[in-house]
Amino acid sequence: MHTTDPIEKADIVIIGAGVIGCSIAYYLCKSGITDVLMIEKEAFPGSGSTSRANGGIRAQFTTEANIQMSLLSMDLLDGMDEEVRSQSGYTKAGYLFLTAEKDNLRQLEKNIKFQRGLDVSVEFISKEEIKTQYPYIRCDDLLGGSFGSRDGFIDSGGLTNAYYSQALSMGAKMLKNTQVTGLTISNNCVKGVRTNAGKIKAEWVVNAAGPFAAKVAQLADIDLPVQPCRRNIFMTGPTPDLPAVIPMTVDMDTGLLARREGKGISLAGSSPNDTQGFAASFDPDFIEWVAPKMEKRFPQLEEAGIDFSKCWAGLYPETPDHHAILGESGVGGFLLATGLGGHGIMHGPAVGFLMSEMVEKGKVERLDISAFELARFEKGKVNVEKAVF
Repeated sequence: MHTTDPIEKADIVIIGAGVIGCSIAYYLCKSGITDVLMIEKEAFPGSGSTSRANGGIRAQFTTEANIQMSLLSMDLLDGMDEEVRSQSGYTKAGYLFLTAEKDNLRQLEKNIKFQRGLDVSVEFISKEEIKTQYPYIRCDDLLGGSFGSRDGFIDSGGLTNAYYSQALSMGAKMLKNTQVTGLTISNNCVKGVRTNAGKIKAEWVVNAAGPFAAKVAQLADIDLPVQPCRRNIFMTGPTPDLPAVIPMTVDMDTGLLARREGKGISLAGSSPNDTQGFAASFDPDFIEWVAPKMEKRFPQLEEAGIDFSKCWAGLYPETPDHHAILGESGVGGFLLATGLGGHGIMHGPAVGFLMSEMVEKGKVERLDISAFELARFEKGKVNVEKAVF
């Protein structure tokens, strides 16, 4: 429940009530651990970076760790009860990767072989098939692409609200408009949090603060390599001639992503003008970066124009290797569920499940999460994800 009453104690405090924090609360409660308190600095759950997400889900990655996270999330979404599943909006429209460059084609073919070896539902798709199935794409220069049939979209707000409401119905609580100002630590173990609403005792504290995770970690004198990076999304006007459902379409050569968004098409990508930091206002210069790439690969969209009222930006909490930071922090009881970059929505179910396992059983059993441990940076065990857009 929402609460304004003073709370002095909880078994587990989760800092952040975006999709990650709400997922963790949901899976903890499902496991029988219900004395869970989410602390959110905003007025509503999921109203920070989660609300600005593009909502894609895919298993077409270049590292086993990220692929396994996606497959686990997909399995969890498929296995949810009807009410939660319907709210999640998991739509298997697919991800379609395209290339007109020989080097990228070789990389794509290599990726497909690697991904299929890990049971990813992905196939090569020829230029002729792309032209026939996706007439909104300019194909004359294409060499081919890949298509993942289990990939697609999630309703980020719907999934977050489903997790949140279900967690509350099982006993979890949330403090909104509340800022965590410190951590109580004794003998290198967390004992609670300090907030602008008072102190709260807890044996477990989870940092699920998204772009602000490094600031929260600093409260425990932990240097967390998570840097917020702005990503912009450009919306076209209505596109009635395009299908009602299209795959997330990724031009590998330019990094441009296109997907159906209501009556129009949203276009996103990693512009060289994207800035690091906490500014999340839409950059109008992004349109100049997008326009020539859109005209080349999706010329039909030029006629739709721009819906400036629906363009927006959000923050990716990025790490140097584009993998999350999950698990132990070096301070007993203080867990990390951070650094998911642009993969927070798609990996949110997996993170919630795995963090609940760690609390319930003292270890993660479902997956090997060593690739996500904070210590990998000191150990030099860094494997950079290359399929980042």
